[in-house]
Amino acid sequence: MKDGGGTHSTSTAIVRINADGSVDVLAGSVEAGQGIRTALAQITAETLGVPFASVVVAAPDTSVTPYDWGTSASRSTTIMGLAVQEAARDAREQVLLLAATLLDAEPSVLTIRDGAITHGDRAMTVAEVISGHYGLVGGEVTGVGSFVPGKSAGSLGGATVFWESGMGAAEVEVDRETGAIELLKYISAADVGQAINPRECAAQDEGAAMQGIGPALFEARVNDAGQLLNPGLIDYRVPAFTDLPPTLETVLIENADGPGPFGAKGVGESGTFCVAPAIGSALAQATGVRLTELPMTPERVWRALRDAERGSLPPTLK
Repeated sequence: MKDGGGTHSTSTAIVRINADGSVDVLAGSVEAGQGIRTALAQITAETLGVPFASVVVAAPDTSVTPYDWGTSASRSTTIMGLAVQEAARDAREQVLLLAATLLDAEPSVLTIRDGAITHGDRAMTVAEVISGHYGLVGGEVTGVGSFVPGKSAGSLGGATVFWESGMGAAEVEVDRETGAIELLKYISAADVGQAINPRECAAQDEGAAMQGIGPALFEARVNDAGQLLNPGLIDYRVPAFTDLPPTLETVLIENADGPGPFGAKGVGESGTFCVAPAIGSALAQATGVRLTELPMTPERVWRALRDAERGSLPPTLK
């Protein structure tokens, strides 16, 4: 389990509906491969009631993009997502107010679905509402949203907005002659609250598990009198696809109980925590030897097995 979202984490966002019905999202979260543009576009489209294809999340630029605390700690979908959702609601309410005048109806009885607003037998697209209000094909509607810890909806009320939790299970085979551990199967379970994009959530969790394999089995810094002896990727090896087990799966636990949009929580970091303990527990079940120091290299495992057989050290050793 890990706290997520950082402390005193603030995000602001702008959602702009253009005259042609397209939607621009201005948010400071950086796309680093985690899929935040897709998630924010999904949140915006769902909240506004417009097609996903009509939403564009602009690349962040600190000279024009609203303030964001940072892209870290698995916070973007949850915290920036709440700011974007609030901005989308603001824009939606404005469009419905404009449509109410044009359709001669109360805003409360109107909804937006697939980019169209319907009242009785009358229907107008979002683009028609905006151009109808401005009297020409032009104009826009801009919504603003923000998230402030302890004040915004969805916050747990404290400095930490949410907690990440996960579980892991490993199946290994140990060569007693060499001490080599072969990871045959690894299953990761992540409590994501609500997966805004299940495919991206699973990919993040699997990537996190792959990252966790490194320090569990072979990643280690070698120092001599304060001098790092393996500073490059040739000597400091990180996990490659060949290090993955034949079976690597992720289970997403969804109860919509998170503080983020539609009950979402952060995901990604929780997938790293359980890898080493799971492999270590599998090693202990297979051999009776439990290591308490990482990485579990073949030499370290072999020495532990030898010492356990000689009885010079108890099975639980360092």
